[in-house]
Amino acid sequence: MKNTLTVLGYSDSGISTLSEIANECCDMTDFHIVMNVKRPEPVRPYEWPGFSFSYFDDKDYPFFQSDIQVHFGVFDAHIKYLLYHWFEHNYSIGEDRFLSLIHPQSYVSRSATYGCGFFIEPMSVVSTFSKLGFGVTLKRGALVAHHVTIGDFVTINPGAHLAGSVTIETGATIGLGAVINNHVTIGKGSVIGAGSVVTKDIPEGVIAFGNPCRVIRENERWHNAIQTVQKFTL
Repeated sequence: MKNTLTVLGYSDSGISTLSEIANECCDMTDFHIVMNVKRPEPVRPYEWPGFSFSYFDDKDYPFFQSDIQVHFGVFDAHIKYLLYHWFEHNYSIGEDRFLSLIHPQSYVSRSATYGCGFFIEPMSVVSTFSKLGFGVTLKRGALVAHHVTIGDFVTINPGAHLAGSVTIETGATIGLGAVINNHVTIGKGSVIGAGSVVTKDIPEGVIAFGNPCRVIRENERWHNAIQTVQKFTL
């Protein structure tokens, strides 16, 4: 299935962006959307002319085929975390099955490294000796400076800037246009609000925003995601 991408999970915005970039990067035109929950009714257009979209319940999809190439159909960090563990636990879809999609109008340094399932939209930059984990999403115009470490399932939203030697831990989300200063660490599963300026470390599992950025409350979605995964993997 050379021109087919198996997409785990569904959102209108995720599918529309993913299919366009997968076509530009890999000439893919056929998309198998596999869901472990009922698909919601579309609220915006997402099906491109000339592309084929097929929909499957996860229990009915032939995951045993060895040539399946996989990506996420959503880009929220906590949902990527949930989807990965569901499909890995139930269907043995490991990290190595995930295709990386790097838009040609973005720049990734030769000394940078990244895991499988990397998704980078146009006009983004990954600089010298940065290290990105599995399932990382960089949206349009995101800037990752030198010696940055980004954990699994992280999402960096459009226009966010990560300065040198920043650490973004597993499952964190950096909001639209946020700025993370040098040597700052963002904890696991934390969300940094749009336009925030982060000058100090942020603990795990919280929502924080402002200039300077301050912790506002717990990130319930992240904590719920962890509890859900623990239930079906026990």
